[in-house]
Amino acid sequence: MKKDNFLKNGFINTISNKKSKYEFTEYEENVFSQHGQDGVLKKLFSKINCLENITTFEVGGWDGVTLSNTCNLLKNHDAFSIFVEANKKKFEVLLKNHSKEIASGKVLALNEFLTPQGFSSPSKILKRAGISDLDFISIDVDGMDYYILRDLDISPKVILIEYNFTFHPNVEFVQPQDYKVNWGSSSSAVLKLAEKKGYGLVHFFETDLLLVRKDIIKNYNLKTIESYEVFSKANGFFGFGYDGTLFMFGDSKNKGPKCPWVSAQFSPTNFQFLPSFLRFFVSKKDFTEYFKWVLRNLYLKNYKEIIKKAKELLFRKN
Repeated sequence: MKKDNFLKNGFINTISNKKSKYEFTEYEENVFSQHGQDGVLKKLFSKINCLENITTFEVGGWDGVTLSNTCNLLKNHDAFSIFVEANKKKFEVLLKNHSKEIASGKVLALNEFLTPQGFSSPSKILKRAGISDLDFISIDVDGMDYYILRDLDISPKVILIEYNFTFHPNVEFVQPQDYKVNWGSSSSAVLKLAEKKGYGLVHFFETDLLLVRKDIIKNYNLKTIESYEVFSKANGFFGFGYDGTLFMFGDSKNKGPKCPWVSAQFSPTNFQFLPSFLRFFVSKKDFTEYFKWVLRNLYLKNYKEIIKKAKELLFRKN
């Protein structure tokens, strides 16, 4: 099947959700962040009257600067910042990047794995730092983010958490609880958990969800966003024609699903599970159509279906 005439006179398109209607969209801006988090966080903390001198906590701190969601608050708004980074080499770079802030007591940098309980739990880390209240935590560990939120033993005012943005918001997907697995969890799964923990969604970015504690949402009249609204350009869709033709929908180069992490292009022309001669609509009302139906099921190795249909035809009442 030629790619150019796959649909002939048909039409496929995807409609991406526009964020212009949301309260914080116009404030998206990067200083150190990747997708506008810095500008939105600045506006949010200004709106809830705690921009300056706040306490921040970054889980998955990397080098403390690159794509950091807390560095701007530290550098430009005098925040006290805690960075937890498990990678030893990146942690050494973090120490160099924030050597002045560490010396002045504005940064606590820890080369540890965050744990739900014990010495390296968030509450114990705060206690070690002599802090009783946390304003903001950023969770970005490329996989186990869901479980860190689940086991969070503190209630910061604001949480920014990474999610796997390739999953449609109708899909509740949670990766295994294993630090060796780097799949991430869907927005709907994370938001369902956040709701149980007393948080609402006030904004979302390409890779992150911005959660605010419900008492603060109520006190400052913040607008919330429903989970079904968290669409992404990386969402992929599948559909089937009545003849078994597979259709893919998405924003990749070939109008199929988009995988941001590998340079692979998906299109309906190279992912058909049926060859063209077996794609047809069958009502199975006569022998010819029944034969075609059997042929297709033999190809698909659906032997049980063939036997079942044969029994129906053999023993049906005249």
